[in-house]
Parts: sequence; C-alpha cells; structure tokens
Amino acid sequence: MSSYAPLLAALVALLIGLTVGKAWERYKLRDGTWIDRRRARQSPHYILGLNFLVANQIDLAIEELTRAASIDDEALEVHMILGNLYREKGQVGKAITVHQSLLQRSRLSRVEHAYVLLCLGLDYKRGGFVDRALDAFNEVLRLDPKNEYALVNLQKLHEEQHQWTEAYDTRQRLTTVSTLDSRPQNEAILAFLENEIGLEAARRKDYPEAVRRFQSAIGLDPRTIPAYLNLGDIRVHQQNEAEATLVWETMVDVAPDRAYLAFARLEAQAARVGTPERFAALCRRLIAENPQDWRARLALSRHIDAAGQPHEALELLFAALSQNPHALSIHQAIWRALGQLGYPASLVDRYSDLTRHAVFYLDPHVCIRCRYRSTELLWQCPHCHDWNTFVEERIAPAQERQLEALNT
Repeated sequence: MSSYAPLLAALVALLIGLTVGKAWERYKLRDGTWIDRRRARQSPHYILGLNFLVANQIDLAIEELTRAASIDDEALEVHMILGNLYREKGQVGKAITVHQSLLQRSRLSRVEHAYVLLCLGLDYKRGGFVDRALDAFNEVLRLDPKNEYALVNLQKLHEEQHQWTEAYDTRQRLTTVSTLDSRPQNEAILAFLENEIGLEAARRKDYPEAVRRFQSAIGLDPRTIPAYLNLGDIRVHQQNEAEATLVWETMVDVAPDRAYLAFARLEAQAARVGTPERFAALCRRLIAENPQDWRARLALSRHIDAAGQPHEALELLFAALSQNPHALSIHQAIWRALGQLGYPASLVDRYSDLTRHAVFYLDPHVCIRCRYRSTELLWQCPHCHDWNTFVEERIAPAQERQLEALNT
C-alpha cells in the first residue's frame, strides 16, 4: 500500500490544483474583496446583448453590453465585443479608444494581448490607418505566429496596397499554419496573386518573369483564367502566334464557361494568320457541346455577319436570344443585322415575339460573397476583396417563368 502513497498524493495535489485554478478563473481579489469574474457574463444584460447582436440590432446590443460591462470593468471579452461593435457602426475612434485602453491592463495573458491587438488592427484598417494596421497585425504574429485572422487581414492589406509579392508571401505563410482543409482555396488565391505579380513584371517589360509567373499561376490552379489571357498576350508580343493560340484554346477547353473572354483574341489571331474558319469551328464546337451557350452564338454571328452573311447571323442571334433574352448585347447585334437587311417586317415581328417579356439590366455580374454588382466580370471583388467570386446573375427566360408559375 505504501508504494501507492506517492501516486495518491500526486493525484490529490492535481485535483486540488484544478479546483484552485477553477476558483481563480471565477473569482479575483480586488481591493481586499473577492469578486466574481463571471458576473458580467452571467448578467441578463450580457445575454440580451448577444441576442440583439445575433438579430443584427447593433444599437440595442451596444446598449445592453455597455450595461453588462459596467458590472465588472475586468470583463475583458465584453469590452472587446463592445469595441468591435463600435467599429461595425463606423465609430472607429470609439473602437480604437476601447481597445487601446484594454492594452493598458497589466495582467493580460499573451493570447489576450494578441487578440486585443488584432481588434485594434481591424480598427486601424477600417479607419484607413494602413501603417498602424500593418504594425498591429505584425505584432499579433510576433505574439501568436499561427494566428490565421492576423495573416488573412495582413494579406488583404497588402492586396489593397497592390503589394502583390508581400500578399503572396503572407498567403504562403497562412497555408502552412491553416488548421482547415483549405488547400484548393489557398492554391486558387496563390494563383491569382501569381497572375498579379506577372502583370507587374509585364509592365516592367520583364517578359521572361511574366511568363514564369503566368505559367506558375496555371500550374497552381488550371482555372486561373486571366493567367491564360495574359500569357497569350505576352506570346503575341513575342511574335509567337502559334503558342498564343494554343494557350487561349487550352483555356477554352479547361473552362468553356469562360471561353467568351478569349473570343476577341482568338478571332483576331485567326484573321492575322489567315485561318478565319478555325475560329468559326471553335464556336460551332462550343455550341454543339453546350446548346445554351448564347455567347458562342453571339460571337459566331458577328464573325459571319462580317463575312457578309447577315441572314445566317440573324438566325444565330435569334437562337441566342431564346437562351438569354435579357442580354443587351444580343439585342444590339440583332438591330444591326436587321438594319443591314432593311428591317423586313416578318423578322421584326419575330424579334418582337421573342423579346416581349425581356428585361434589360446593365450590371449582371454579382459577387456571391457580398452581392456587389458590376457591369463586367472582375477577378477580385472591390468591396469584400475576395478572389474569383463573380458570377453572371441570370434571369430565367419568360417561358421558364411561366412553366414555374403553372407548376406552383
């Protein structure tokens, strides 16, 4: 029995230590009196504040959390939340004051210090104090090198300043510490950053470096569409026409839904080398593979119309219109073709029937993260700064809406 005595004593000491630790977590000696550290969090004001926050009633949340914070000035998390709410309300000065005052506390743990600094960095970023925000995020990473939130915000700051190499290095660092299975997303973002670095090299006329960067982007993520476009442009500049065509046609094969971004380049290239039928064949192949591809029909109609075949061009345009009656570019092309044919009454009537329920809109591209709208496809959202989040918002054709109404 005596052989178990040291083990039993160690176990008892461990249990006592855990009990004391839990008691210290809850209670704190202040001015000679033991104070319950959980009072603020257990108050009804704290619970109400969180409920209002979830309901996105920010003003009411601030009011209740302010009352909860007044119960105990040492309730660090309540004050941090309050500061963050001030920032979200646009009261950046108040947010900075709250978070700076928290940093003055002498008994902050290393982790607490890092997260208050992170909040302060977000305040500075929201207020446009870029240098201070950079310093704050870097200080967070000194205290907590694996802090993913600091790395993400540091990357975004570098992107906003067009410091693409620094943003790329930060994203690589984030990739090594990420606890989530986010490798495809990381590679996609790194690929877009490689493309931006390549564009900088191209502007410096450092074409070998630009080519290397564009190829690296494609290697990281084959669906990095702008890298194909830019690589082909460099090849044209280097008078390597065949390689440019190959790059753009590869892009079409990889991402046929984005093929229209290369149509103007491929058509011009085919005209330069004397093979216009190659572009027409490409469009016909895309239409055969996807009968709903109205953009390929539009591009082919323009190509045929330029060759002096307005009737065939108009048939393609009517077919495109049945797939997307809301695309203004199709309507403009149809009126040009009708004008060349002298506005035959039968064709004008057919056009009127097809467009009776059409609705035109000029900003069909929308970011799936923040709903920011744009007239053109953007690779990085100017509002939320996420990459490759724009899609074309399509309104269902009139006949589809009528069928849905009947089914319901």
